[in-house]
Amino acid sequence: MSENFEVVVVGAGMFGSAAAKYLARARSKVLLIGPAEPGGDETVSQYAFGAHFDEARITRRLGWDAVWSTTDARSMERFRDIEAESGMEFFHECGSLIVVARSIAHRTEAMLDQCRRDDIFVERMSEDAMRRCFPELGILPMVGGTEGLFESKQAGYINPRKLVAAQIALAAASGAEVRRDAVTGIEKDAATGLWRIHTNLGSSISTERVLVAAGVFTNHNNVLPGGIQLAMHAFTEPNLLFEVDDDQLDRLRALPTVVTVDPADTGDANLSLYLLPPIRYPDGRWYLRIGPGMQPFVEELFTAEAMTEWYADQQITTRQAKSLTSMMELMAPDLKPVSVRAAGCIIEKTPSRYPYIGYLDDDSTISVAIGGNGHGARGSDEIGRLAAVTALGERWDCPIDRAVFAPIHAEHAVGSTGGRPDFLKPPFGLC
Repeated sequence: MSENFEVVVVGAGMFGSAAAKYLARARSKVLLIGPAEPGGDETVSQYAFGAHFDEARITRRLGWDAVWSTTDARSMERFRDIEAESGMEFFHECGSLIVVARSIAHRTEAMLDQCRRDDIFVERMSEDAMRRCFPELGILPMVGGTEGLFESKQAGYINPRKLVAAQIALAAASGAEVRRDAVTGIEKDAATGLWRIHTNLGSSISTERVLVAAGVFTNHNNVLPGGIQLAMHAFTEPNLLFEVDDDQLDRLRALPTVVTVDPADTGDANLSLYLLPPIRYPDGRWYLRIGPGMQPFVEELFTAEAMTEWYADQQITTRQAKSLTSMMELMAPDLKPVSVRAAGCIIEKTPSRYPYIGYLDDDSTISVAIGGNGHGARGSDEIGRLAAVTALGERWDCPIDRAVFAPIHAEHAVGSTGGRPDFLKPPFGLC
């Protein structure tokens, strides 16, 4: 027997959970469906993974352009309210430091101009000022030197697991049904005009509208009807976690999150990276975490099998580990880790560099919200809200033209001339 809903959200991650919350506040019959994070004894499959299965994602309001600045700032303005309403704390306000090569001062000026327009206070720091304020950090040897952009308020990191849990709790409190299952097929019933959704556990669900927020596996898990493929590229996101003891924890816990921007096209020697201060992981230990920009050692993944293996093994390559270790030695020269372990996530990139929020085609009853581009966590609440507005066919109320977020079908993608796509070449947009 088929169950009937007004809207079904496929994917219970950062975008889907936020969208379900807003949909539930507007509609009485909403289903959010997606598998829960697997435990240690569960069978691994391509339905088992999500980008939010981690303890930290960098968050700040300063963005590389007006699009990300808007989604990020609007989301962050609601984080404390989400915490209060859900009773779950996930936002750690430790500040954000961006270390930028002085050779791209024009880009820095543009970002600062945007911050002034958005009333975001950012302190511009010289190398000497960074040394004084953050003595534990090394100064990277970029050509022409570096400068810092420090955002002390409403910046730091969020726990994505807890953010998603909070959004799901709020969606359920507003009347959404939450089901832990994997969608294996979506098709339109020609007789009724309704969408029929099939699941791994054998459910058959009918709905007037579908919002697909299935993340990096969207093109591989049969969640787009009619064999549609969207233009997305999946890349390994290798991390190293450096365990710190109590003495080092006392020295390092005051660090902000750090992102470095190196425009030099120097392959693995590129110094673009992100660094998170000591964070307590589920094993009870404290780790400094480092990850890359889009250096060549960040490898593209083409199949569901490759992505599943990368997620399941949580092992990075020797080349990736060597480069990240060298970066950490530069960033924290006095660090003496107790242990070092690898961790792997996946980042999806779109040719537009922005998320897809819109209808698949001329049918306004099926839409998508995918493509975080390494920025999705901190902007997820606003992205989810815009996805809900789109799914319901309501008036677009964002200052960004909705065409910016239009989904691009794979066969219509441009900007690739063989090898690495043009939109992945330096300078890179980082986390």
